[in-house]
Amino acid sequence: MPNKSLAAGASLLIGASYVAIGILGFFITGFGSFLSDTGDTLLFGFASINPMHNLVHVLIGAFLIAMTRFSTPSTEGALMGVGLFYITAFVIGVVAPDNLTIIAMNGAGDGENLVHIVTGITALSAGLLSVAQSESAAKRRGLAA
Repeated sequence: MPNKSLAAGASLLIGASYVAIGILGFFITGFGSFLSDTGDTLLFGFASINPMHNLVHVLIGAFLIAMTRFSTPSTEGALMGVGLFYITAFVIGVVAPDNLTIIAMNGAGDGENLVHIVTGITALSAGLLSVAQSESAAKRRGLAA
């Protein structure tokens, strides 16, 4: 039975977006200087990227897409985990600007921080809302207390 939960829909949407952005990023950065932080490679004019950053986006997007093939609780957990990961990346990106230079992020003024916090809050919220929907549906069916 296909997973038609809110978490599956959100995971598919966020995952496909991140895979597309990662692939688009490779057209901008190429594959050379994989870990270098040149400071001049920008996606959409505001987000610093390098090939490593692109790879991270592709892998996280693919992970979210793949998780839609599993049970609703697994998809919800994956979505909330990715949301927490991106919220953490935002905090590190703002508080400790030297720690994310491996993925070409350069501190509080980097537009990628905005992308990370929006993705994090969206993914975490969608996962939590999906859990609430799942529990409510289980109660209606008499499967939960």
